[in-house]
Amino acid sequence: MFQVQFHSTRPATTAHLAQTMTLLSLTGEELQQQIEAELAANPALELVEKHRCPVCHRPLESGGICPICSRPTVNSEEEPVVFISPRDDFYTHSDRSPEDYPDEPISPVMDDLPTYVLKQIAADLAPAQRSIAAHLLTHLDDDGFLTTSLIEVARYLHVTIQQVETVKQMIQRADPIGVGSNGPKEALLVQLDVLQEQQIVPELAWKIVAEGMDLLSRHQLSELARQFGTSLA
Repeated sequence: MFQVQFHSTRPATTAHLAQTMTLLSLTGEELQQQIEAELAANPALELVEKHRCPVCHRPLESGGICPICSRPTVNSEEEPVVFISPRDDFYTHSDRSPEDYPDEPISPVMDDLPTYVLKQIAADLAPAQRSIAAHLLTHLDDDGFLTTSLIEVARYLHVTIQQVETVKQMIQRADPIGVGSNGPKEALLVQLDVLQEQQIVPELAWKIVAEGMDLLSRHQLSELARQFGTSLA
């Protein structure tokens, strides 16, 4: 249904999503403490520090120039330009063999769909909504549709159906729009609703999705046009 590529790691989704939710809810200081604890517990982990300007401490690209400190001032046009380069840049690399370099670029790590959606809405979730969001997102099928009912979620988490509906609507408006819907029809209606916020959506579009979804899903466009008294042009 949704044209977004994600890795399917369903067995580990729940645990990974819970960990992501926990990290997103931490303050900056708490996150730093968590990182330090993980580094202390696992010697194999290594913290990669960003290159920063030694004067203003702004993050810099490797070997880059500080855009702030490199600006000449009115009073002194001879101020030094600050460059930051890795230590390795000052040593020769003749001792490296071709095997040290990979033949193919390393593929970026991709989030699964639940984590991808959660990262988008996490900042807007109230503490009481986090467990609802996590529960809903762990009940998405491979097409991004919800596999459980709102009443089942409400009973399981001991919350109201309205609370679940509110979080579901937040999920549906994340990218890809319509994710978390009960099926294609509801997903398309959500997409039309979001589109309507930016431009006028013809009334016929609403009718086709609401009343002619069966014909639309089978690509029977001629019959669909006949049903609504319009042409294919």
